[in-house]
Amino acid sequence: MIAAYRLPKMWNTYLPYALGITGNAAFNIALISLLTHQLVPAVYGDYTVFVTVIVLASAVVGQWLQQATGRYLAGCTAPASDYTKAAVLLGLGGVLLALSAICLFAALLDLLHRTTDSELWLAAVVSVAAQVPFTLVGTMLQSEQRAWSYALLQTCSGSLKIGLSLLVCRVAQQDVGGILYACAAAQCVGVAFGASRAGLFSKAISQKLKSRRTRVLLCKLRAYGGAMTVWFIFMNLAMYCDRLLVRAFAGSASAGLYGAASTLVVGSVSLVMAPILAVTWPNLMAAWNGRNEQAASRLLGNMLTVLLCAGVTLVAIVNAVAVPATRLFLGEKFAAAAPLLPLLTASAFSFSLGTLFHKPLEFKEKKVTMCVFAAAVLLLNGLLSSVFTPRLGAIGAGVAALLSGSSYCALCAWRGRQIVRWRIQLDLLAVVTGLAAGASIAVNLLSTSWHLEGNLLMLVAVTSAFGAMFGPGLAVAVLLHANHRAQTQTIK
Repeated sequence: MIAAYRLPKMWNTYLPYALGITGNAAFNIALISLLTHQLVPAVYGDYTVFVTVIVLASAVVGQWLQQATGRYLAGCTAPASDYTKAAVLLGLGGVLLALSAICLFAALLDLLHRTTDSELWLAAVVSVAAQVPFTLVGTMLQSEQRAWSYALLQTCSGSLKIGLSLLVCRVAQQDVGGILYACAAAQCVGVAFGASRAGLFSKAISQKLKSRRTRVLLCKLRAYGGAMTVWFIFMNLAMYCDRLLVRAFAGSASAGLYGAASTLVVGSVSLVMAPILAVTWPNLMAAWNGRNEQAASRLLGNMLTVLLCAGVTLVAIVNAVAVPATRLFLGEKFAAAAPLLPLLTASAFSFSLGTLFHKPLEFKEKKVTMCVFAAAVLLLNGLLSSVFTPRLGAIGAGVAALLSGSSYCALCAWRGRQIVRWRIQLDLLAVVTGLAAGASIAVNLLSTSWHLEGNLLMLVAVTSAFGAMFGPGLAVAVLLHANHRAQTQTIK
């Protein structure tokens, strides 16, 4: 009976999200590969900087609405859902109205004083205006558990981005603005599809736009979303400021190498994080909401253990395949980015783990503490980047990002364990770390003597060798650890 219940749930919820996330990550890697083969590093550096600005600006103007939508739309009855969606549409209308005014100003500035930067800033504003509703309709689909619609939204928009970007690259070489417009157009198509699947065009919602209840609910959304937005902005600035500082301290070419490597590894980290969170997060929230602190502590400790083991393994794999992967996906022009891949994978994973380490603070709604920690990490990343980047270049920026992300995890672990006494299984983590590091070092030593034609063949060979060395040892370690825990629980 239990298995019969879990299988449909797995199919209807976890599988489509996994497919959507995997497809989106694959399309992002394909887009990176396309652009790095078409653009020189300096031009790709400019593209990376403007994409970073678009992501940060989208968070500033739209994150409050996204956070509130995820909080209040989930679990609503049909009438309440219509009012919530109407309130969200009012909020989105205000955001887009403000962005339209900025867009008109940018267009006027570009008309009066046309430069390359003015054209790019206009494209950036248009991209923000597309990014905000695209993210919002995705949140709506997730909140209402429309998993397959969400997967189609991500997959279709990702494939359309590649097609339109390829068309731009064929028509106009080295045109960063055209690529930004192409990606914005793909997201606009995604917004239309997502809005239709979320029912935003229905008459029932349009009739409630002028309702007093809708306006009251909009104020409620703004109050809730505003507090979390401050934390989100600080964390995003902390995560991305190193990319901006690389250009300032090391030039556009280094920024291009750093940005290409960063974008490539972020998709890999998401692929590891997302499925684990999808399976375990509902149980963690159910335990806390049911006031079962012991179960919440155990689940959080297990989640952290599994994700730390997965992170160590991913960093080891990336370290082993860095050279062939960089040449295959980014091209020979970006081959110098290979040493950055394992470092940036570790830094991206540290920031991603921070959102788990601070869950006890979320449970107790310690928003001020979270904002203070995020601001401290932002200052630390900026300070370390300004010290390391002029001396070490892109490597220095990566070290600064890793130390900053690890600092946030440490701060949240210190404060969060005073609320929930979770425990990481250090013995299992130590064994996995040793196995992964040993396999990575051995593969790197052996692969220097391999003379294989083609980067794809080399990538497959290195990955297979790592799996052959690491897989059996991991299986034995997990079995022994599970047996030891079972014996310990039996004794207790």
